[in-house]
Amino acid sequence: MIERLVITDFAVARSVVIEPGPGLNVFTGETGAGKSLVVDALAFLLGGRRGREVIATGSERAVVEGVLSLPERLVTVERSVALSGRSAARIDGQPATLDDLRELGARVADIHGQSEQLAILRPAVQLAVLDAFAGLGAKRDAVAATVRELRDVRRQAESLATDTRERERLIDQLQFETGEIEAAGLQPGEDISLREESARLASPERLIEAVTRALEALEGSGAGEVGRAVTEIAARDPGARQLADLAATLEATTSDLGRALRRYREAIEDDPARLAAVQERLDQIARLCRKYGDGVDQVIAYGAHAAERLESLTGAGSSLEELLVREQEILAALAAQAGELSRARRAASRDLVHALARELENLGMGGAALSVGFACDDEASGPRVALPEYEVVITERPPLDESEARPVAFTESGVDRIEFLASFNPGETPRPLAAAASGGETSRFLLALTTVLGSQAERRTVVLDEVDESVGGRAGALIGRALIELAARHQVLCITHLPQVAAYGQCHFVVTKESDGQRTWSQVRPVTGEERSAELAAMLGGDSAENRAAAAALLASAG
Repeated sequence: MIERLVITDFAVARSVVIEPGPGLNVFTGETGAGKSLVVDALAFLLGGRRGREVIATGSERAVVEGVLSLPERLVTVERSVALSGRSAARIDGQPATLDDLRELGARVADIHGQSEQLAILRPAVQLAVLDAFAGLGAKRDAVAATVRELRDVRRQAESLATDTRERERLIDQLQFETGEIEAAGLQPGEDISLREESARLASPERLIEAVTRALEALEGSGAGEVGRAVTEIAARDPGARQLADLAATLEATTSDLGRALRRYREAIEDDPARLAAVQERLDQIARLCRKYGDGVDQVIAYGAHAAERLESLTGAGSSLEELLVREQEILAALAAQAGELSRARRAASRDLVHALARELENLGMGGAALSVGFACDDEASGPRVALPEYEVVITERPPLDESEARPVAFTESGVDRIEFLASFNPGETPRPLAAAASGGETSRFLLALTTVLGSQAERRTVVLDEVDESVGGRAGALIGRALIELAARHQVLCITHLPQVAAYGQCHFVVTKESDGQRTWSQVRPVTGEERSAELAAMLGGDSAENRAAAAALLASAG
């Protein structure tokens, strides 16, 4: 949802701040006032292709900022373009690419007339819409799981089918490596402890000499005499008791250190044989580290990984023959699942087309001809299904009979490619929706589709311009009621020239054009109460008493 939109020096918008509400937001104004700037600015913010031509005359940069409400958090987005043509974008203060903006936009908004923004024009989205309408989510998920299993089995088979000599060479190498590491019997951290032991064994005479010097220093330190003197001080001055405690600690510490040094001296070994063994072990570890890692722990980890690879290559898992049999079993299961899913889609598409036609008739587009095209492409490695290569499903006749089974292309969504086909003018052949519909027709088609889908449609912001294009007052009221239904589920931003539509707005914004003789700019402001009635009256032909009464009647009817 759009919480806030700030437009600066973008086309005729010098400084515009819009805070739309959660339901139906309508934008009205005189022709040429700049009503479409909301659509253009939002499309620019969410990754639409715009250049320096959008910069207001006399300005150096156009900037659009937005605060978007996602299910989990608020996101702040900013995009600007300079006179140099250089564009910059940020999401939550961090640099972003156009792809980042478009990905965010796909989550947030459908903007009419912007092919890169309007999700319903994409075949993959149309397929998801059909599945949502028909309640086929479970069947689709089952097909996706089978496809993933098939791909995994094929990856394993491809690995096992690697050139035999290369595979045998790799097995020999792994056997040698794992054998060498296993024979070494390495223990974690062993290299560290061995280096410490080697340092002790390398210089026993120097260690004994150092211990002797330390003991002599302790014995000559006079710690006992210090203790006796301080005790006498404390006896004569009770306030110096703390000194006596410190002296006692010094004497005890000196005594403990002396005993520890004598034990350490007794434990020092002059063992050339052990030193040689330790150095030999360190040399062995160094050789292994040069080949397999920077330390004992890395060598052990390398050995474990090599053992796993060896296990996979020596037949502990499935053999190639077993995998090929399993592949055929999965292909058969996928053929059954995908065929069932496709037939269910084709049956549901007739219901969807019929429901859409009914809703479009309610929106004043009773002459629309609708259908759904299904395609299945050939692919030698795909599941064998008995479906036509191409079939158009319409309400007037059932689907064609199934053809002979053949291998077809597949994805996790099944074996179907679909496209919504439409003709909005009598006598014209239905074409893909993206090519057949004008901006207003696409907007009304989206209105009808969202009404049909009801609560199954994903919550988002829907921006509609020209939704009432070539529509009169009677049909305008129908569109208004459809917009209210849409706004119960989505945030709707609708640019309209019909008072019959504007009356249904839950938030009403008026766009006006201002000029000081040198510059021209648009302003956008919310209107309520008498000011809103005056705007509706002006849309009806002028702010007269009769039109005010008609505006009040429209508001009462819409309310």
